[in-house]
Amino acid sequence: MVGGLAVGVSAWTRQGPPAPTALSAAATAAASAPGVRDAAARYGPDAAAPGIYPLQTPSPQASFESVRTPANSFASALIPFSLSDPGAPDSALPGVWTPLGEPTSTPPPATTDATQAPPLTISDVQAVSVSSFSATVSWRTSEPVGSRVSYGVDVPTLWTAPAPPSIDHVATLTGLTFDTAYHVSVDARADDGRRASAPFLLNTPGLTGAERTTAEGDVIRVDGQPFFPTIVWNACTEGYPTHLAAGIDLFMGNGCGTAREQLAQLQGRAFSVTSARGPAASGPGLAGTFLPDEWDLNLPGSLSSSEAAHMASASSPGPRFLTLTNHFYSQASPLPQGRALYPALVANAEVVGFDLYPLQSWCRYDSFGDVFASQQELTRLASGKPTFQWIEARRMDCRDPRLDPTPETVRAETWLAIAGGAHAIGYFPNDWSPEVAAEIAREKREIESLVPALTQPALDAHAGGSSLRVGARELNGAVYVIVVNASRTAASDTVVVPALGNRTLLTLDGTGSVAASAGSFTDSLGPLEVHVYVAPPTAL
Repeated sequence: MVGGLAVGVSAWTRQGPPAPTALSAAATAAASAPGVRDAAARYGPDAAAPGIYPLQTPSPQASFESVRTPANSFASALIPFSLSDPGAPDSALPGVWTPLGEPTSTPPPATTDATQAPPLTISDVQAVSVSSFSATVSWRTSEPVGSRVSYGVDVPTLWTAPAPPSIDHVATLTGLTFDTAYHVSVDARADDGRRASAPFLLNTPGLTGAERTTAEGDVIRVDGQPFFPTIVWNACTEGYPTHLAAGIDLFMGNGCGTAREQLAQLQGRAFSVTSARGPAASGPGLAGTFLPDEWDLNLPGSLSSSEAAHMASASSPGPRFLTLTNHFYSQASPLPQGRALYPALVANAEVVGFDLYPLQSWCRYDSFGDVFASQQELTRLASGKPTFQWIEARRMDCRDPRLDPTPETVRAETWLAIAGGAHAIGYFPNDWSPEVAAEIAREKREIESLVPALTQPALDAHAGGSSLRVGARELNGAVYVIVVNASRTAASDTVVVPALGNRTLLTLDGTGSVAASAGSFTDSLGPLEVHVYVAPPTAL
């Protein structure tokens, strides 16, 4: 629940890939599909299969319109959703949907010049296609108007691109996560202020085993859709349930067996990345290969590009992942061989990551700002390739209990890395406390609600001289702002994001809002606190 809202299916109940299912199939056709049973339990048997299902709301107000205008929070702005009762649709309630997805009339506002105009209606909403990572939806409006779709895991946090006024509409929802339920709202608005909204539940299917992973520009993609993986290193079979429950969807290396065995054991519940120096691997779920871990520790500074290319040769499909140490970072001590080798190493990988570990490598109590700064430097070093950062998840090398990673440090480091440009996150080591596991699951759910936005180019964004670190992105007219206090003491500062103008931002967790003026606003955060803001589009 978020502020009383019924939320979507948990993304952490992945049990295996479902059999191919028609979008309109009944629940019995996919009773054992992953994630589906939660949808059925929450919304009834008609929501059990992958596809799109009508929901009902007791209000004619469009959820898009509520979010688009200033509000205290997403939770207070949106209407609680529940599935229509196929046996007894309540035609007395405006906005209620029948089993065929036809809305009742929504009257025009009584206080406008549009009083005599016919109600604006939305009809014939259909899922043209639903895959594990995207969905295309079509619909009709009763007259040519602007219309678009808003969607999110718990509440709408993403919007499809605006389109010119029309009667027939189509939109593609990008950056979805496999085997997950999304709240979807089809929204329309006429020039005279009349509005209509059609709420739905969209279930994505599980992995099919035929997905293709690529690195295009600085984004990891699966079947052409942006993918923001969370990663573990060298996990063993007994840890898979814990990792999957925390939302881990990319397993790098097998600590207790071969790559082939790992692919078989994961059974389509997540992807696997195997060693580029081992036997060539293939099979459903293989997402790429990884180069020698912390390769920079074991190479001379005179490494040439051709030598690195020969050492990195691999015949397996998918991008090559490379994890560096933190010694490329200007504020870290350089290795004896210097930093000249890094361009040659990076040139042989398609995805580049590193580990910093301010608590457990540097043994520093309050150096979290380096997580953000080093991520920015890696992003520049990678020159347009996707980057990731390993986040310290438990005690390793520093024995002072004050330096033990906690849910608070994991959260702060995760979002500092994302604000700094990371397009994937790893957690190390792979055995965490239950409290940290719950926090990792929380981060994953928030990330999944923002994937296509988080993989957009960075906007100009910064704070003053305080400990606040800021990152911002823009997608289809919405602006997303990440503010993290990189200190163990409270901080307040002016956050500057020129793209905001005079817009209102709503917090992702539904707890409040701030108003920007001329592209800036004042924000106050407690120690290591994270604020993720969304400024919805200003118009259809």
